[in-house]
Amino acid sequence: MKSVSSFIPNHLWQIIFDFDGRIKYMYTKGIFVNIIHKKDIRYSVMNKFLNTKIKTMERMTVNKNKEFYIQIPFEKIENTGLVYDYNWSYNNKFEICYYNFRNDPFLQIRKCLF
Repeated sequence: MKSVSSFIPNHLWQIIFDFDGRIKYMYTKGIFVNIIHKKDIRYSVMNKFLNTKIKTMERMTVNKNKEFYIQIPFEKIENTGLVYDYNWSYNNKFEICYYNFRNDPFLQIRKCLF
């Protein structure tokens, strides 16, 4: 069964989407892509979220043996953060580690989940 959207021509979808007036929609490569203006308040929210995700992906190490390691430092407290790893420190174990390197001796609290 075809959906109603398959019977509506693309140029009419463009008119429907533009009715909102705050978000511009472009039809490229067979899909509609919404574009939020940089001065729109939603842009700053999305931009912060995406930048955080990009930083997280840059800190991640994954290899072909399905092992991964990711270190996420806390932004407001230097030399502290969390480490997540699977199959990195121990075979077939998922581990979460809190680290604090501010003091001497440093502190690590490790927990293997499975």
